[in-house]
Amino acid sequence: MRINSEAHLKSPVRPSMDPRPHRLRRAHVGLLLAVALVAGCASRPAPKLPIEQLEAVGWHITERPCETPLRVERQRQPNAHDPKVMDEVIETHCPGWVATVYEARTTQPPKLLPVGVRMTGPHPALPAGLQVGASEAEVLKRLGPPTLRDPAALAYRLGPDRPDSDQLRFIVRQGKVTAIEWAWYID
Repeated sequence: MRINSEAHLKSPVRPSMDPRPHRLRRAHVGLLLAVALVAGCASRPAPKLPIEQLEAVGWHITERPCETPLRVERQRQPNAHDPKVMDEVIETHCPGWVATVYEARTTQPPKLLPVGVRMTGPHPALPAGLQVGASEAEVLKRLGPPTLRDPAALAYRLGPDRPDSDQLRFIVRQGKVTAIEWAWYID
């Protein structure tokens, strides 16, 4: 018995069996999916920046404010828990920012606790849209709506389980960020 292997090629093709329209439909569907995907990506806003990343920038600035400070101010003050111990508040003034730390001397070695940073100029550790000079709209786009009420600033709590005093504030004047402040509660 001999099988004609070319017989299926010579048989007439019915219109419903023609593979070309099916391929064409697949191509159209693929093209539509690609366009929808690109359109979805283009219209999707940039993901919100976690506030914890910005808190880490503030902490880093308090740990290493700058190579050559303009000045360093030290103020002694009694420890709140042990008045016999004199702690120190240290303000390091750098071009464009001031970092403040509290030196608790009840432990040895003394413990440095960040109190705050006030930034009035750009800093290389901050993203471009979150620098002094950025627009209010850019901050809102990157961080979302403020989490704290503050008529003078866009204020964000530094964590959901943190006191309101642990915050990051973008001071805004006429639609532009004029200063950025980190603040941490010290007990």
